[in-house]
Amino acid sequence: MQLDEKTVLHYLLEDPTRSAREIAKELKSYRQKVWREKTRLEEEKIIWGYTAVVNEEKMNQVLYLILLKTKPMSKEFADILIMRKLLQREPEKQNVRIINVLFVNGEYDWIVMFSAPDHATARRYYDSVRIDYEKLLIEKPVIVDVNFSIVREGKINPEIKKIYDFIPVK
Repeated sequence: MQLDEKTVLHYLLEDPTRSAREIAKELKSYRQKVWREKTRLEEEKIIWGYTAVVNEEKMNQVLYLILLKTKPMSKEFADILIMRKLLQREPEKQNVRIINVLFVNGEYDWIVMFSAPDHATARRYYDSVRIDYEKLLIEKPVIVDVNFSIVREGKINPEIKKIYDFIPVK
């Protein structure tokens, strides 16, 4: 394989803990070349983080989504999101771990994925979001809990066959 941006990115997406030496060995290239390409990808913010995919169930957590329909983006909206919610780590103070916050096109404008230890904690967090963004909402947000993750962060759940547990008994 050729050593280029897409190749290095592929290897890092497959396993971000793989060392430059291991990638270089598989590509029959030099560690320094792989390291330079990885560093460039990080400096240009093509890669802006690495993460572990967590099985919330095994951590006694539940995965939730909040779906929001909002008025158009404004400075007030961005300030609440950035300054109050994320930079001050407000969710962590509420015993909630934010996993993804996505600004999207479609029926909803925002999708917030988070985990919490129980429904009461999740509901308190949901209520805080609803209250903080009240003036910016078009309608009441929707909260749903996730039954099962099939693919997360591009990784297929190693316990994928548990999906069969959700087949109704006849």
